[in-house]
Amino acid sequence: MKLGGRLACLAFALSTLHAWAAPFDDLGVELVYDDNLTRAQLGRDIKGDLALAVSTSGGPRFQLGDHDSLSLKGTLVATKYRHYDGLDNINAGLALGYRRKFGLGPYVPQLALTGSAARLEYDSRLRDGWLYAAEAEASKRVSDRLALRAFVRSERREADDVPERVVPFIRANVFDLGSRSAGIGADFAYDPRHLVSIGYTWHRGDIVSTTQRNLPVFLASSAIAPDPVFGDDTYAYTMHARTRVFSIGLSRELSRQASFSLGYEYRDSRADGGIDYSGNLFRATYLYGF
Repeated sequence: MKLGGRLACLAFALSTLHAWAAPFDDLGVELVYDDNLTRAQLGRDIKGDLALAVSTSGGPRFQLGDHDSLSLKGTLVATKYRHYDGLDNINAGLALGYRRKFGLGPYVPQLALTGSAARLEYDSRLRDGWLYAAEAEASKRVSDRLALRAFVRSERREADDVPERVVPFIRANVFDLGSRSAGIGADFAYDPRHLVSIGYTWHRGDIVSTTQRNLPVFLASSAIAPDPVFGDDTYAYTMHARTRVFSIGLSRELSRQASFSLGYEYRDSRADGGIDYSGNLFRATYLYGF
């Protein structure tokens, strides 16, 4: 498998990251179930699957003054799906962040600016490429128990290869995508060990849906390519859509270094041409900080 062949090289990068930034590293193990991986509308096309993801991240932080800091963070994530091997992936990324505290003490507002780039390597070559993102987040702790946050984010994804066109006048680079999003959220600690998080995100931009031949989806698409990950006669379509995401999570501190959390997300997308879909995502995460 292509993914397994690249694992050794990325493992070397991971070991270098640990040696370079060990005091900042963490390790995460996450089990995720997505009941609509295909982002499809019709029951015949909706596919769900369970995935296991292992991640690590780390990097130095530089204090620029009493209120400003700069950070450089590397991440490595490996994900394995139970049924759809073509979605198995290893992603490696690097993020540069700037944080500003507008005063002293725990209750002053903060602003964080982050730019990142990630390399995406899938067993499905169609999905290989790069992901670039820029984000601004404002946050404020209101009390000992409650913190609020809001963010805006812009993403650009670029695919390595362009398959042959299915239709001569429609492009085939389905994973060349752009989007913008904005969101709000809150974290509430109802006791020293438990944290409840809620969030709402509004997303506008390109999405990819994989279905069998579908005329309404075809007419609403800006790009089309064969996508054999989900079957021999399935196609990936790029569409412009508006998506709302509602999320809620519960986290428990297991020790000074470890935590366990459960999360749920509901997605509702409305694409051009009257195409819409919804989906549910469930996750269980264990995080350990070194």
